[in-house]
Amino acid sequence: MTIKSNTIIIGDDLQSIKESLLADIDKRFVKIFEKDDFLLEDAKDVTKEAYIKEERDKFIIIVAKSFNTYAQNSLLKILEESPSNIIFVIISNSKSNFLPTIRSRLPVINMKKSKKSRNVDINLSKMSLKDIFEFVKANQRVSKTQLKELLQDIFYESIHKYYMKFSEDELKIFENSLKLAELNTKATFLLNLILITILDRKYR
Repeated sequence: MTIKSNTIIIGDDLQSIKESLLADIDKRFVKIFEKDDFLLEDAKDVTKEAYIKEERDKFIIIVAKSFNTYAQNSLLKILEESPSNIIFVIISNSKSNFLPTIRSRLPVINMKKSKKSRNVDINLSKMSLKDIFEFVKANQRVSKTQLKELLQDIFYESIHKYYMKFSEDELKIFENSLKLAELNTKATFLLNLILITILDRKYR
């Protein structure tokens, strides 16, 4: 596996992904941070490592099953403006582990085994209030996990299928919607919030 820029890799077997990545990298120029839960102090260690200069590309590989919100916010600037010759590769098992502000700045490689996913059955660029009402009604009884996946899929399609660009405030709305979903907020409220945020873009 050849990676040439900061990247997020999503997959089921984190160890296999890491080993596949290491097979194509000079191990003298690799630093690995591997945690179950990636916390703020880990982010500080990563930042320190990133400012240790090398004469050639150095890979900083972060492997974790979950990422603390404060840790992600701490990494945001260095991921956006990485020091010279530093390439970050972040490996995890779900794109929902990452804040929208992180995902919007890094390409995501999905290596998960193929499975049937919930379709975002609405045209995000041409939807009306009636379309939103019908979509929310059809998805009002989804589980918490399904809701989080659906919110992620809406965000992903809006960027990669419809090429929408969001402001920091709008990204924050996406980010907060995932936190609220985790707290069992009703699907009707969160889906309306996100879809109306997207719809409002047409009238600006």
